[in-house]
Amino acid sequence: SLFGDAFELPDCKMGLVLVILVTSAPWNAHQRSVIRDTWASPWGTTKYPWQVAFLIGRASDGRVPQEVLEEKESFEDIVLGNYVDTYRNLTLKVMHGLKWAAEHCRPQYILKTDDDCFVNTDRLPQFLVEHNTIRSGLYVGSLFAPNQRHVIREPLSKWYVSEEDFRPDFYPPYASGVGYILSLDTAQAMLQVAELVRPIPVEDAYVGILAEAAGIVVKSSGRFAKHNMNWRVCNYRYLMVIHHLDAGELRAANE
Repeated sequence: SLFGDAFELPDCKMGLVLVILVTSAPWNAHQRSVIRDTWASPWGTTKYPWQVAFLIGRASDGRVPQEVLEEKESFEDIVLGNYVDTYRNLTLKVMHGLKWAAEHCRPQYILKTDDDCFVNTDRLPQFLVEHNTIRSGLYVGSLFAPNQRHVIREPLSKWYVSEEDFRPDFYPPYASGVGYILSLDTAQAMLQVAELVRPIPVEDAYVGILAEAAGIVVKSSGRFAKHNMNWRVCNYRYLMVIHHLDAGELRAANE
């Protein structure tokens, strides 16, 4: 089974406020190392404990590169899945990560993001504990406008979804995969309905479909930026997640 854990999973700290799931790939070791040196470096040293895990699958030949196994051993922050690491398998990757976080870690909240994003770990755990008023049923991020939710039927597109897999022409409201936050009960409800809802290869849209099936309403927040519009560093204090930063920008954002 895809979710049969073929690999040992990382341990979780007790009493976590937040688990940050970062989608990565076997060959993105440099991005992971920059993240460990920057926004993931104070790993839960704040009074609100949090933890980062990188989600990675197998290489295209079905094997796991030796250096990934060594990195996993050294840092104990890699959730290795039993799927080939391709864009079309991103949904499997994220569902595997959510299952690990919800069943093993049981944090109050889960943030899903990508390895080219900066997460404001200085502020986010504290914000969730002290300022967020929605403790349950939470699913929040940067929303796509209704006219951006067309289902792509072009077979050559990486976002192609057949009518057999998803019949409607528009996806329900959903948050960009750059960064969205789920409360634990939301993640649990999504995992439950996922057993009945056929997966599609558009991960963030699939999460929106699961939310709708579970009766959860997605909320919009300006604290998640879908694109790096050359945010000045002072703006980083307000934003919780920013997309498309290269290694140098990640370091600048962290200073």
